[in-house]
Amino acid sequence: MGELVRRRCARVLLVDEEDRVLLFRSVDYMGPGVEYYVTPGGGLDAGESLEAGAVREVFEETGLRLDGPLGPVAAETAGVWSDGPDLAVESEDAYFFVRVPHFDPVRDGLEAIEQREFTEAVWLTIPEVTQIDALVFPARIASLLTALLDGAIPAAPLRIPWGAWTWDTDRGWTTTERAPILDR
Repeated sequence: MGELVRRRCARVLLVDEEDRVLLFRSVDYMGPGVEYYVTPGGGLDAGESLEAGAVREVFEETGLRLDGPLGPVAAETAGVWSDGPDLAVESEDAYFFVRVPHFDPVRDGLEAIEQREFTEAVWLTIPEVTQIDALVFPARIASLLTALLDGAIPAAPLRIPWGAWTWDTDRGWTTTERAPILDR
């Protein structure tokens, strides 16, 4: 494996009034027939707080401006991922849970690579998320969303298992076992 980069990420579970969560769907970007989903969010800029990074990423990726405090971090996960043999990313991801009115995401602020990667933005119900949960990057979110929608905002962030994939020079893409949400 090539270079290892450490990265802190802020991710946002945007949920509308019908309890649907916004995810970005990717098809064929990593290879023919490869499909996965990504929550809005991404890496922090130097000196940026988690909340500021979350607000910036949501605006860049969806066009939505979040006003006011986002509330506490609902969950965290950490692990290594890569999208090829030359770079591995050791990532620590924090998830915010934010209720928003339904809107149509605007993709104008996406970086060029994100415009190619994210085939579409989709609003999914919990049953729909449960069906594709193993394809959500970098960690499963269905159980977390169910708990959050039931009003279980944790006093401290829940620790959710990492589920992203990495490049293995002998085997190509490898995935990690995805387990249910665990408390810290």
